Amino acid sequence: MKYCFNEKIDRSNNHSAKWEEMGNKFISNDLWPMWIADMDLKTPPEIIEAMREKVEQGIFGYVYRPDSYYKAATDWLEKRFQYKIDANTLINSPGVVPTLSILVRLMTKADEKVLIQSPVYYPFASVVKDNGRELVKNDLLRDEKGYYTIDFKDLEEKLADEKVTLFILCSPHNPVGRVWKKEELEEISRLCLKYNVRLIADEIWRDIIMPGNKHIPIASLNKETELNTITCFSPTKTFNIAGLQASFVTFPVKEEWEQFDRELGILDVKRNSPFSLVAFETGYTKGEEWLEELIEHLSGNMDYVIDFIEKKLPELKVQKPEGTYLMWIDFAGLGMTKEELSNFMQVEAKIALDDGCWFGDNGCGYERMNVACPRYMVEEGMNRIEKAVKKWRKTK
Repeated sequence: MKYCFNEKIDRSNNHSAKWEEMGNKFISNDLWPMWIADMDLKTPPEIIEAMREKVEQGIFGYVYRPDSYYKAATDWLEKRFQYKIDANTLINSPGVVPTLSILVRLMTKADEKVLIQSPVYYPFASVVKDNGRELVKNDLLRDEKGYYTIDFKDLEEKLADEKVTLFILCSPHNPVGRVWKKEELEEISRLCLKYNVRLIADEIWRDIIMPGNKHIPIASLNKETELNTITCFSPTKTFNIAGLQASFVTFPVKEEWEQFDRELGILDVKRNSPFSLVAFETGYTKGEEWLEELIEHLSGNMDYVIDFIEKKLPELKVQKPEGTYLMWIDFAGLGMTKEELSNFMQVEAKIALDDGCWFGDNGCGYERMNVACPRYMVEEGMNRIEKAVKKWRKTK
């Protein structure tokens, strides 16, 4: 490999939320951190070098976005996903979650409902409830092996409610790791169009796709779907630059673009930082080779976890994710309540994972593990879990 993904990196002076804010979510900071979705891997050197050049200029005032910034995003979309869009439909935003919150408020009325598919990234539920809208859930179906699919019968029943006017789709899906197939996306779109429900697609994970799978932007299906879909995306997960906090939104309808732009103006959050500007454009223009090698590394880490569980932890179940760098591990075989499992992971295994219940009641019994890290961190994490499970077995 041209790039190294097994370097040990000391993040103790990094003000890292992942390493030094665990005490806000867990019992202490003294746990093995494999939770929040950023990488314990260095950002691509091409981005680091571009940012170094910006630092050496020595001035960090207000910046504007050149045409090349949006062109980098549209060129990347066309090259990676064979989907061409007009750069004029794009707008920069502070981040995907702030975007979702603004859109829920702008695109729905107080008495309307917003649909999500559970278990799902927990801010989805928060942005709906915090904006005073009613939350509707279309629970995903899970087979005996832990593979998830969409309950389309239930989805249609929920979308048929005239009060449901907005659907937030997670594609690829966090935390279950599904990369939705074309026929699944087509059915989602058909139902949204049939019942006049606007679609917001959170596609922040679309670049991190495991071999043998293919992400399809739902807006690329056809013109009618495109006009009904607002797409959120960002290179922050792709290139480990989440702390730079910026993203893109695609608005096919000009009036909605203008409405969103006015809202950003009211909040006075319309500018990039000097560093996000440089990092985003450099990632999209120079980061592809790094990304391909990253995916190979992530796939290897996932295979290690799967092999470890199959050989040493038969009580657990796991499916290889089709996308993201997050593994959704089934601990139901331990027969614990959600409180007992959370305590077990923190006190006995001494590891910080995202509790499945955070993603919805139907996530209870699961833990989400972030494997975007050097292999030694994955090994240490699995060894800690094995040690705790061995101790648990003696109590049975």
